[in-house]
Amino acid sequence: MKKPLLFLTILIAGAAVMFLSFTSINAAAPDSTASNNAAIEIPENVQQVIDKSCFGCHNSESRSDKAKKKLQWDKLGELKTYKLVGTLSDISDVVTKHDMPPKEFLEKKPEATPTAVEKKILAEWAESTAKMLVQ
Repeated sequence: MKKPLLFLTILIAGAAVMFLSFTSINAAAPDSTASNNAAIEIPENVQQVIDKSCFGCHNSESRSDKAKKKLQWDKLGELKTYKLVGTLSDISDVVTKHDMPPKEFLEKKPEATPTAVEKKILAEWAESTAKMLVQ
């Protein structure tokens, strides 16, 4: 009669140890789907480029649904890590390839045209921030 009780006690203790080890590992592991509200920092020189050439169309209040769907600077910190990394990589690519801002927009607002230095500042920031988030 004592053998089944001993077996049951060992079985329950083993299950408890396994449960606790799995839950503590998961609790300590970084959550790659968590928000990044504090994970990215936009330096002032980068923010100036964004304000001048990007934010007018790429914000949550924009009238351009297409631009809002692609990117919302004011919601960037709410993206999950994997999505944020992809978005930052896309920003670097479109700026480097001179795809943004679009020519039609610049014809209407030539003052929003970023200089080569401003494009480099934005692209390098986006690329380095994406790399930092992956590490």
